[in-house]
Amino acid sequence: MDSLSKKLEPKENTIKPYLVYAQSLSSIAPLGSVSAYLTYAFSSSLSSTFLAGIIGVLIYFLWVLIGYRYSKDIATTGGIYDFARSGGGELIGKIAGWLYWISYSVYLSSATTYLSGIVIPTVFNVNPMLLEIVIPLALTLLILSGVKPPLFYALITSSIEVVLIIILGVKVLSSTGLSLWEPLTVNVSLSSFFSGALAVGFTLAGGGASFFLGYEAEGKGKTVGKAYILAYWVASLSVLFAAYFETAAVGYSNEGVLELLNTTQYPGYYIAEKYVNPTFGLIIFIFTANSLIGSVTAAYLALSRLTYSLLKKDMLTSVLVVASLFIGINLIASITQQYLIVYTLTTEASLVTLYSSHLLVSSVFPPFTKKVIRLKWYDFALALSTVLLMGYGLWSNLNQTSLVTEIGVISLSLGVIIGIIHWWWYKRLR
Repeated sequence: MDSLSKKLEPKENTIKPYLVYAQSLSSIAPLGSVSAYLTYAFSSSLSSTFLAGIIGVLIYFLWVLIGYRYSKDIATTGGIYDFARSGGGELIGKIAGWLYWISYSVYLSSATTYLSGIVIPTVFNVNPMLLEIVIPLALTLLILSGVKPPLFYALITSSIEVVLIIILGVKVLSSTGLSLWEPLTVNVSLSSFFSGALAVGFTLAGGGASFFLGYEAEGKGKTVGKAYILAYWVASLSVLFAAYFETAAVGYSNEGVLELLNTTQYPGYYIAEKYVNPTFGLIIFIFTANSLIGSVTAAYLALSRLTYSLLKKDMLTSVLVVASLFIGINLIASITQQYLIVYTLTTEASLVTLYSSHLLVSSVFPPFTKKVIRLKWYDFALALSTVLLMGYGLWSNLNQTSLVTEIGVISLSLGVIIGIIHWWWYKRLR
């Protein structure tokens, strides 16, 4: 067991810069995000999702600037945990770290449940029960084997995903025509609009997986920061374009979006078949499945490193801790066969805890910059605007009465409570 744990240990300066970019882009998973999480955004902001997406991308860009600055100076396996700790101390670090841990943990189940319970049954008439368990087990064994993810392959396939999104969008718009004003109108309540904006931003959050490669990347923090911001812009443009042409495909109306969501929770495949042909739809399916698996693998690796940093344990223990929750949630989905519900609830929990961790890390950005370089007024303005906009978006998301928002509140509370308890225990042992 000791030899296995040693084999899994991160190795310093072993990942080339272009592969760090591949990790960022494949973690965002352009086609997987468009399928799973842009669809989630549509359920809130309906035909206003393109405009909400523009707002969401801009809001998230403020965080990207902060994450970029942190990642340039802090090159560790701890990522968000070490960012927050450097600016706000151990308590803030523990809370932000555990919020992020919950976000990534339930994301693993969200993405794989979407794949096994929604994507695959849309194309093939199969029972997802076995797949729902086999996928997390197989990924856990892959991680435990010590095999490095094929990042060059991920770079190629992620680039192909972007090309496929462009091809599909061009085909749709050549049939529907372009509209300038209809996609830029707000046709939902302000709270639903901002919920959709946050959900679009969430589609781009996977790039943060590269934060946890700081210790292993050649060029350390500078490499991670550049890879993160480049992957963000490539994915942002792809997601916004998808939001535009999917809205166009249903006539730029709330009724059209609702009808589409009632017909399928996998709009990309449905639109590909309708506007191109079944063969192109199958290609979209293959790359969507590949995209989701690649994203989950990258997230799994990042999460094992975060766990390693939070618990100060060996990597084998860290992987098994992650695996227990991942497999447990998927087992619940398999037994109940409520795949859409599990996907929706885990997505909400992941979104809320992710933005909550970002809020904490953003709030302690000024003290961090004061330590590293002299604090400038625009550093304070950047932190304040990020906290206010993300805070309002979170409030809009949680200010509704439903099981979904209750899960968001519960996951947020759990992250804070676990962080405080861990901090207290850590302090007691020192």
